[in-house]
Amino acid sequence: MSAADPGAADQDGPVTGRASGVGITLLLFALLVVSWLVQLSFALQGEFGPSEDRLSGGGTLGGFVLGAAIAIGSPIVVLILQARVHKRTPRHSIVAVIGAVVVLIIAVPINAVVVGLQAVSVVSGS
Repeated sequence: MSAADPGAADQDGPVTGRASGVGITLLLFALLVVSWLVQLSFALQGEFGPSEDRLSGGGTLGGFVLGAAIAIGSPIVVLILQARVHKRTPRHSIVAVIGAVVVLIIAVPINAVVVGLQAVSVVSGS
């Protein structure tokens, strides 16, 4: 390593952010579970709540969209922030990126089905 090559120290040093990447990944999976609980609570309120407090189909759809926003929005924010960090620090760990992609792979299809079925139910008037 010479004084003329200041980037050599970055390439030889340890990968940074690995522990925080694991923490972010665990947080993303916890938020995925929270989003499912939000959707479940809206579904139960729409089906089994007291008749005067029972949610309409549109209210249930709104709860499902809220749950989907939690499940899908969080990993997207992590991907954007990790891209910025990786641009400044190339030796930054990509554990959080991998975790965010896995959460998106799980969350997008499940939420597409759940929100889609509820939207069809609202449109058909059931």
